[in-house]
Amino acid sequence: MDNFIYKGSIRHRRFAPFLNIFNYNTFMVFFDLNKIENFFNDSYFFSTKKFAIASYFRSDYHGEKSKSLDQSVRNTIKNKTGIEINGPIRLLTHLRYFGYCFNPVSFYYCYNKKDTELKMIMAEVTNTPWNERHCYFITNKKNKNFNQNHKKEFHVSPFWGMDHDYNWNFSIPDKSISVHMQNFKDSNKIFDATLSLKKRVNLTKKNLFICSMRYPLITLMVFFRIHAQALKLWVKGATFYDHPKYKEEKLK
Repeated sequence: MDNFIYKGSIRHRRFAPFLNIFNYNTFMVFFDLNKIENFFNDSYFFSTKKFAIASYFRSDYHGEKSKSLDQSVRNTIKNKTGIEINGPIRLLTHLRYFGYCFNPVSFYYCYNKKDTELKMIMAEVTNTPWNERHCYFITNKKNKNFNQNHKKEFHVSPFWGMDHDYNWNFSIPDKSISVHMQNFKDSNKIFDATLSLKKRVNLTKKNLFICSMRYPLITLMVFFRIHAQALKLWVKGATFYDHPKYKEEKLK
């Protein structure tokens, strides 16, 4: 069994120009890209094509929709990093629940051919309301974790500029999963986000149904929480930054 449901919490902390903290409970699925569609076959409550309690739609995830998600991720990694992934790829993400899918970030964990070692992670970030996607590649293994620095390359929040540096820290998925991302400006920590998933159960139809009922409309709630926090930042007077692409178009 290598498909799981992880339960835990997400915390966001903003340190500048004022303190703002929020957190909430969540659950996420973790599955082999080559096995997920079979999981949804012959099920009344789940689907790959229509409205259901929980659905896997190919169009909700990375790459060309004419190709399998597995092949699209492998192609992107090879094209962007030169690394060829020969083992399974497992995705930590939200599915589409009650017809709605929203993933601020999804994590693709890439293993070696024998499925004995995690080789790298691809983090795909999306932004709203622009609905763009951008991938960061984490390849630096440090002790038992993966830790890597990146220059910010992608506009996510209108309340942050682009002159930032990221530090990613990933645990290796086991009975728990943790992801910690720190945001620095001029070497000063201004933000961090922590995903802490400490409970794991097998991804079965029964367990997915229970989680879907326990956390109804979870993806819609993620969407509303993000926008509620954005409104809160605006009321507090946080600086608003235009999307760089559209800002350049205005100047032309």
